[in-house]
Amino acid sequence: MDNQALRQLELEGWLHLPRVLSEKELAAMHATWDRLAAASPNDSVGINWGPDLGTEPDFAVCQTHPRVLAAVSALLDDDVHVLRIKGRAPPHGHGRQGLHVDWKGPTPPERQLLVNAFWVLDDMALDNGATRIVPGSHRWARVPRGSYAQPQSVHPAERVLEARAGDVIVFSSHVWHAGSLNASGRRRRLVIAQFGRHEIAAENVGDY
Repeated sequence: MDNQALRQLELEGWLHLPRVLSEKELAAMHATWDRLAAASPNDSVGINWGPDLGTEPDFAVCQTHPRVLAAVSALLDDDVHVLRIKGRAPPHGHGRQGLHVDWKGPTPPERQLLVNAFWVLDDMALDNGATRIVPGSHRWARVPRGSYAQPQSVHPAERVLEARAGDVIVFSSHVWHAGSLNASGRRRRLVIAQFGRHEIAAENVGDY
């Protein structure tokens, strides 16, 4: 990873990695996802449902890909432990979230605890629920409160992360982030691989 990418991770807390997955890998992931979805009871598929993927062979690459792990390691100072591999796909009319972080409170800028790698399985744009982030907010040592934590809020510095199927977006879980509304109804399947430092690897990290 070059110095420019390392600098972006340090200052902005995120990095877009294009074309990580091949067409063959994407096709296998799509098929496995659809098989798991078909086997799930209808009442278990909520407004932001996705299958658990940690034991699925087609998704093993989400834990091991060297380009992705290099970015994750840069944020976690090489103290990298896999916490979970989980799918997420907002259906038509859902997906809008308030800005949040994935930890229970602020963290020092120099010691990030959690990192997300978002594996994009369908083209992701504003009209089908793309992720929003506030670059650099991982360095603020505070979490979203008040209006910014509400679904309809818009932060003046936020950015919508549009990406193509097969791309990966790595970002500190302490960056303020949220999903957008899937207004078009186009599929927006996403795999969340979450990593953490050793001291929290045994904890049950929920969706904060």
